[in-house]
Amino acid sequence: MQTPAGAAVNVLDASGRLVRTPEALAHLHDLVRAEPALRRFTGTRPAPLPWGSSALFSAGRWSGEEEVLLKIGVSPGQRLWNRELAVRDPSLVPRTLADGARLADVEVGWSVLERLQHGLDASWCGAEFTLLADAAARFQRAARSVDASSGELTLETVRGWLLAGAERDAPGPVESVLARLEEDWSFVTQVCPPEVCHGDLHLANALVREPAPALTPAVLVDAEPCRTPWVVESGYAQVLNSDPTRAGWRNLAAVVASRRTAHGLPVARSEDVDRAATAALAWNAARMWDVLGPVPDPAWRPAAVWEQQILQYLEAGAGNAGGPSSSAGRRVDP
Repeated sequence: MQTPAGAAVNVLDASGRLVRTPEALAHLHDLVRAEPALRRFTGTRPAPLPWGSSALFSAGRWSGEEEVLLKIGVSPGQRLWNRELAVRDPSLVPRTLADGARLADVEVGWSVLERLQHGLDASWCGAEFTLLADAAARFQRAARSVDASSGELTLETVRGWLLAGAERDAPGPVESVLARLEEDWSFVTQVCPPEVCHGDLHLANALVREPAPALTPAVLVDAEPCRTPWVVESGYAQVLNSDPTRAGWRNLAAVVASRRTAHGLPVARSEDVDRAATAALAWNAARMWDVLGPVPDPAWRPAAVWEQQILQYLEAGAGNAGGPSSSAGRRVDP
């Protein structure tokens, strides 16, 4: 059904999220063309990505020359973090050509970003995870001097992950991991004191300026900065990408640790990092089972493989033991 001529078109719903109806997308396109700060931009009608992001995107050119991506639905915090990180490490985030808080008369944030068309995928033969780990460490280093708000992971948040995973019948001893949560949380936060991390670290949020096999630094996008033990973030990325047929993802915490050392950041003893990572992997296994259930995403892993990996991470977390400088925490290698 078409919107009657002259009727107002809402591009934001009651909760402030972008509306994705054809009428709303067409009106957003009109707003883009009416916005004075975007007079140098020409591009396609804004559209959602097929997965993940709540923002809308329009591919185009800036001043008729440089290929860019207009991202609509960018929070003030995201725009601030992008600017601050670009000052500290220009290779870490896409270059911002313009940004703003309004499109014509509508209060909605946007950014014009350099368009990066090369992703981190299996064509890198495992090196993609080293590039991802290096970008994670560079983000953690740069974030140390950024004066901006961020989220914070708490013990109760992790408890909620485990309870939700158990409620959805995660394949493994979630109750045993839950029973030792306070002990493990104390250890993890001692070994890896919380610091600001990217907050949504995975391969789909990393791009490169040159395709494989050029080992150029990875560029991170869609950050949701969060103060957390860094092994929790590496555990999240590992659980999402555990594929026995693929190289490079195993023991990702150890890879991040080596890149943190290379960038001058503190790292605990390897055996302590191993134990902390084992706990973090179990927490993230329950977390992602709650989100995805028995159907893996991306769907390039058979469901049986996904279930077996979750089981192994939870079993390892339930058996995690030892203390500082103890090697009892075993690595998970599905």
